[in-house]
Amino acid sequence: VVVVSVGKDLQLDKGPLGRALLSKAGPMLQTGLKKEAWRLLQEEGGGRTAEEGSVLKTKGYNLACSVVLHAVVPVWSQKNTASKVLGDIITKCLEIAEELSLKSITFPAIGTGNLEFPRPVVAKLLFDKVFEFSSQNRVNSLEEVHFLLHTKDTANIQVSYFPYVLHHHCLLLRICISFPAVFSPMPSTSAHSGVPEMTIGSIVFRVAEGDITKEEGDAIVNITNQAFNLKTGVSKAILNGAGKAVEDECAVLAQKAGKNYVITQGGNLPCKNIMHFVSQDDIKSLVSEVLQECDRQQYTSVALPAIGTGLLARRNPAEVADNMIDAVTDFAKKNSATSLKTIKVVIFQPHLMSVFQASMQKREKSTATRLKLFVSKAYHMVLPPTWDHMENEQLKIVELKPDSREYKDVQERFLQTCQSFKIEKIERVQNRYFWKTYQIKKYEMEKKNGHKNNERLLFHGTSQESLALINKHGFNRSYAGMHAANFGNGTYFAVNANYSANDLYSKPDANGRKYMYLARVLVGEFSLGRKGSITPARKNLSNSVDLFDSSTDNMNHPSMFIIFNDIQAYPEYLITFTK
Repeated sequence: VVVVSVGKDLQLDKGPLGRALLSKAGPMLQTGLKKEAWRLLQEEGGGRTAEEGSVLKTKGYNLACSVVLHAVVPVWSQKNTASKVLGDIITKCLEIAEELSLKSITFPAIGTGNLEFPRPVVAKLLFDKVFEFSSQNRVNSLEEVHFLLHTKDTANIQVSYFPYVLHHHCLLLRICISFPAVFSPMPSTSAHSGVPEMTIGSIVFRVAEGDITKEEGDAIVNITNQAFNLKTGVSKAILNGAGKAVEDECAVLAQKAGKNYVITQGGNLPCKNIMHFVSQDDIKSLVSEVLQECDRQQYTSVALPAIGTGLLARRNPAEVADNMIDAVTDFAKKNSATSLKTIKVVIFQPHLMSVFQASMQKREKSTATRLKLFVSKAYHMVLPPTWDHMENEQLKIVELKPDSREYKDVQERFLQTCQSFKIEKIERVQNRYFWKTYQIKKYEMEKKNGHKNNERLLFHGTSQESLALINKHGFNRSYAGMHAANFGNGTYFAVNANYSANDLYSKPDANGRKYMYLARVLVGEFSLGRKGSITPARKNLSNSVDLFDSSTDNMNHPSMFIIFNDIQAYPEYLITFTK
């Protein structure tokens, strides 16, 4: 199944992906969409245009996919509403794919074109919603989620997509980053100017043949000597074009300058400013300094020459191209909120165009390859080294040997407050699915709280009837309130085993055996619980979504913790014991 965004008028020919699908699928795709809209209108009522947030389904017709999902996406706005609608659309598409028993679904970077959603926002939403769906719903048929990106977006992946692949590295669904066509000789060509360009993070990087003295925009770069008066090659053209006032300004600033650059007005040139940087051997470092200064000055655009390729320096053009693009990529990664939007390399010697294009193309290919390798490695998440080997099993219950270190550690914790009870056996619960979702939650909490001190080992008493459910599906807060729930309707965990050993919680079976889990619990940052509450308390009264991670019965000396999210606890050991 392929997802495509459409406007409320349902016209597929208004967006580039819609047009591409339409030309391949044939006009039946548009007709089918209108028919589906009409059918829904008859069934559900409503207006003549489709609602934002709705997802309509058609056949794939001449496309290789069996189904196309047409999502009505709103235009981006800073308010949360547009993000929420897009998030709901992604979930809805995943649900439809699962309902239809399909094995894969392909999302484009939905909303990043004419609808102006920022790429990082869409990247985060795609990964978050796929992760959420994978961990909260029982995924049956769906195996792969593809993110389809235009070739001009490949460099942008490093900035927008890599962090989320890292973050959600243990999804049950496999994520593939795909590209719609083989790499063309030029990474991409902007429609208005016919010059090759790459999008790197929030920056557009362009290479164009021309004369740098004709460039408009915030700044051009002049590579010069330590006296800021070099008059050969491009430097000569810049100083002559700018006029005597700029030369005089350079001379004055050179006396004061304790650094390797000065910034002057543009003089007679069409640019606003000229950045005069002293030449240095390390081109990557030089370009990095230029970009950092642009960011400090709040420039939105800058034009540079192909540094070091003139008759005097005679640097290897391929190395120059690689170094300059490396500097831009590094800068974009570290400065996602930069004012700088356009970086242009202006090439005076025509033969250098192909050298820069080759460097851009090589980078796009290597980014794609690196991402594939990275993703394939990421999904083989390491399970605990103490676990017994699991073939394709999702769940394995392993009885611990009484002489093992692991057994003795659990036994010691239990006997601290339960000396009058006798342990019959201790079992390790190896649930691959829940271990992974728990680890993701742990990672998210560490990022949110800014520290790793979020986990505690706590006890939870239960009845024999609940064991199979807990081993397979984890703790379920929907059972909350079956016993006293004075601090909220969540799942309760005790600091001491003797609390959970009470017959009210670890109810003896017909043979007098009792059951208790020693669980890993993400208590994180907690607050005092409240009877009847279904979430932890707000951290900030003015922000309804900024909550504590759990609740407790006593802030100074907690004897229990209450969680309201089922993946915040992992049932690591099951203790079977008797009086």
